[in-house]
Amino acid sequence: MLKTKIISSLDKCFLDSGYDEFAEITHVNIYKNTSAAFQLLPCDDEEVSDTARVYYKVKLEGDLADKAVLRTVENIPNYIPFPQSPVRAKELDPAYIRTTAGLYPDVLLPIQHGGRFSVIKGQLRSLWVDVINDGISAGEHKLKVMLCDMEGNPVTENEITIKVIDAALPEQETRVTQWFYADCVADYYDLEVWSDKHFEYCRRVIETAVKNGINMIYVPLFTPALDTAVGGERTTTQLIGVKVENGKYSFDLSLLDRYINMLIDCGVKYFEMCHLFTQWGAYHAAKVMATVDGEYKRIFGWDTDATGEEYVGFLKAMLTELTAYLEKKGLRDRTYFHISDEPSAEHLEQYKKNKENLKGVIGGWKLLDALSHVEFYKEGLVEIPVPISNSIESFMPEDIKERWIYYCCGPSVGYSNRFMGMHSARTRFMGIQMYKYGIEGFLHWGLNFYNNQYSHDHIDPFLNGNAGYWAGGGDAVSIYPGRHGMPLESLRLIAFAQGIEDIRALKLCEKYYSKEEIVERLEKIFGGTITFKKCVNDTKTMQKMRDTIDKMIEERL
Repeated sequence: MLKTKIISSLDKCFLDSGYDEFAEITHVNIYKNTSAAFQLLPCDDEEVSDTARVYYKVKLEGDLADKAVLRTVENIPNYIPFPQSPVRAKELDPAYIRTTAGLYPDVLLPIQHGGRFSVIKGQLRSLWVDVINDGISAGEHKLKVMLCDMEGNPVTENEITIKVIDAALPEQETRVTQWFYADCVADYYDLEVWSDKHFEYCRRVIETAVKNGINMIYVPLFTPALDTAVGGERTTTQLIGVKVENGKYSFDLSLLDRYINMLIDCGVKYFEMCHLFTQWGAYHAAKVMATVDGEYKRIFGWDTDATGEEYVGFLKAMLTELTAYLEKKGLRDRTYFHISDEPSAEHLEQYKKNKENLKGVIGGWKLLDALSHVEFYKEGLVEIPVPISNSIESFMPEDIKERWIYYCCGPSVGYSNRFMGMHSARTRFMGIQMYKYGIEGFLHWGLNFYNNQYSHDHIDPFLNGNAGYWAGGGDAVSIYPGRHGMPLESLRLIAFAQGIEDIRALKLCEKYYSKEEIVERLEKIFGGTITFKKCVNDTKTMQKMRDTIDKMIEERL
């Protein structure tokens, strides 16, 4: 017998999950400038019929029916849900939903089969419903979701209340970047780099990112010096044209200008210039292509000393022209530069040399880098350090004017992250943590990394959710490459975006209450002091925290 219920967008329904594991919800609160999301969960355990799969038409009723967008939650193969073995994983962090290899719910696909939803007996698959708020009036709205047989007769019916609180959330102030890789778009769809079609496909990914609170985008002045094997290369996506004639450099910024204009048109607020030196040490130059006396070739790369006179001279010439362009464009206060990604303590002197060599051209501009050692900040090498979440405590006593945080392949125990095996509440909870500690920016490395480790090969993220058996499930990809260049959102992308929305709600709450009172109420629900070391790992607690924020605001409205 078919049964259905409406459940939270935070729930992850595995194919072999139990229907009774998930609590039914009756309401979703939104604001005048936010939208709603929930899931319809059907289940049919009847074994009488020989038919394993039954199609149902989806019918919506209510004044919000025309605002709803339907998608299905589909599964991705996850071979490495946790860095250690499944047994060890449960010992280290029992809060993971699952740590065994298998199919994990993650990607959202537009509803197929002419708007029909397939229910497979003995399996749980959910229907995702977005209610797009394009001017919905304040107050309560009822929405019915029905599954109907092929003749249109309702078989199941569920109702949810969408409550629009009579207030608008403030504009997002939190800076969020997840590194966008234009080369991965070109490689996956076999496109000519920076052709019109490549630009269009990149635009779609960036629009999807912006929609989900990512307001800073990576700018490949050169091909990213990231996740590349020593001596290896990634597909060239260099935006700055370089010409060398008689030993003198000239630069063409027209392609860069087209890219920047596209970002602005997509709603991007901040611009992140690519790393100027190689990852994990900053010992070598980024890959730079140039036309030298009429011949197009690579002029810098792994074989180039980062502090060598030739490369430093090139960077000074290029950055002088680039910063003048950015100034003229009015982007100085919205631009960030990088030296090198994830330098360790043993790289401090090398990093210092690179910074010193360039201080005359990017001194005074915002410089941020992901790192774990506070010495880089204490010695004045990085104005905006971005510590990994399990090292942030050593940075908290410092007087850092713009505080950031990041995570990547770790931490995987206790802390928030975006692995498929984690509950969506845990991914979302980063917003509450960032709010309490005044963190203004967040960085993650993998928006659309469709390569394996060190970019030896291109991979299909639909066939392997671990970047080719390397990263934790989901770490490398938050946006999937759909057919014909249409990006597909992941559950983890949306969960983190909800966390950023939570920060906006908390900022609105601060208009009526002190931050201390707000945090005190949240910690009472949390059951202790909110730290980065411990997370919410269930729907009920996360929803109670958000409901509390909404109620506090409503009481003062």
